[in-house]
Amino acid sequence: MSAVSDLAAQRKKDAKDAAVYVAARSLAGMLLLVTYVIALHKYSEIEFRYVAAVLLVYETAIALGSLGLPDAVFYFIGKTPERAAAIVRQVSTLLLGAAIPVTLVGAIAAVVMSDAEVDLVAAIPWLALVILIELPTQPAVNQLIAHGYAGTASALYFAFAALRTGAAVAPLVLPVSVTIIPVAMAVLGISRLAAHLAILWKLYPLAPAEKWFDKLQMKTILLWAIPAGLAATVGKINPQVDKYTVKLMLGGEVFSHYTAAALEIPLVTMIPYAIGAVMQVRYVRLFAQGNLVELRSLWYSNVEKTIAVVLPLAVLLIVTGPEVVLLLASEKHAAGATVPFQIFTVVLLHRVAAYGPMLQATNQTPVLVKTSLLILGSNLILTVPCVLLFGAYGAAIATVVANVPAWLVTLDRIGNAMGGGTSIALPWRFYLRGLLVTGGLGLGLWLARPYLHGMSTAARLGAMSGIYIGAYLVVGRLTRVLTAADLVQLRRWVTFGVWK
Repeated sequence: MSAVSDLAAQRKKDAKDAAVYVAARSLAGMLLLVTYVIALHKYSEIEFRYVAAVLLVYETAIALGSLGLPDAVFYFIGKTPERAAAIVRQVSTLLLGAAIPVTLVGAIAAVVMSDAEVDLVAAIPWLALVILIELPTQPAVNQLIAHGYAGTASALYFAFAALRTGAAVAPLVLPVSVTIIPVAMAVLGISRLAAHLAILWKLYPLAPAEKWFDKLQMKTILLWAIPAGLAATVGKINPQVDKYTVKLMLGGEVFSHYTAAALEIPLVTMIPYAIGAVMQVRYVRLFAQGNLVELRSLWYSNVEKTIAVVLPLAVLLIVTGPEVVLLLASEKHAAGATVPFQIFTVVLLHRVAAYGPMLQATNQTPVLVKTSLLILGSNLILTVPCVLLFGAYGAAIATVVANVPAWLVTLDRIGNAMGGGTSIALPWRFYLRGLLVTGGLGLGLWLARPYLHGMSTAARLGAMSGIYIGAYLVVGRLTRVLTAADLVQLRRWVTFGVWK
């Protein structure tokens, strides 16, 4: 009975930590969204293109340089907690090494994105400094989570995002040009280094005479992280490939519209990742113990909770796409951004789980290499012909379709690890029931749209959202897509843990 109680208490703590982390990452993502929204509304067309290009180059460099190493903290500390102090230093050193070639890639990307109206060449030294500071300090948040400080980690993650937003909007409150943005990003980035050093000193001090520089261990970490890193990198680079393609093939103005279309709603995209980050240590331990029954039970429980939240939000975003884009991107971008935004959102329908952590936990990290290359290769093959055939719509279509083959391979391998195949990789009946319920309600809302045209955009979005959410809460409970526990968890996420 005591073991059962301990397990229940652990699950409750895991759920709370996941809720806090989801809240923080959602708020941080919301700040990035706010940054783009402010830029779309307040900056001129050319100024927005500069801001979008700087952020694109920055995001590309960070994605390429991460190599999955920040998440390696979870695995190796979970496996050998007595070596935690050495591990966190080894990971940061590897990231510093990766930062050096990545700065060159960032410089090339800046040159590619430059034209007669938007020149990023002068920003290259400052962007290089940002990369050299941020990459080695990326594990700071994960180090706190691994040490049991999910709340502090979440606050720190949000603070870093706030500094980035402050740099991006500085020209709106100060008498300076938008060219100051990369300078501000570099200066404010020093705070990341200070936080990282403080965490090492306070939580991960080296024992007397302990040596952390171990080439063999660092090689082990790197070989473990690269497959996962490729998956994470591809997930971030995949939509960025389209932006570069659109810029080069269709010009700066279409690039602006496409950037507006590629805005992500943070809560929807962060839920699977945050749950996977919090649960990964438990996945590793259960698989190592050979307890496949409990592993599958925990996996299904997490996936079902994610399905219950992600699917309705994704369908609602697709249906209300015209209103969402009009409010977020302004009228000058709405015409060119609405349909690509709706196409992009379709990809959320398969993001009902954190697949990478499960593959890592079941010792299948090489699969991440294969699926990553499959996604990237599919996108590279599809993007150019799709853009030639359908313009900006084609770039969005290519991004969505490129995910399908890799998803099927991933499901097969996860199912095999749990003693079956694709048929047990997900709780399929629950997933299909969720699609039918959320899709049916979405179709009904779309048909009701003509009756709401007399309202303002904001009022129409509010009314449509209220109708959909209200209907989903009722129908979801009746069809058992939603449980009482799901409602409690959803309430925590929506209120960011204030209402428990």
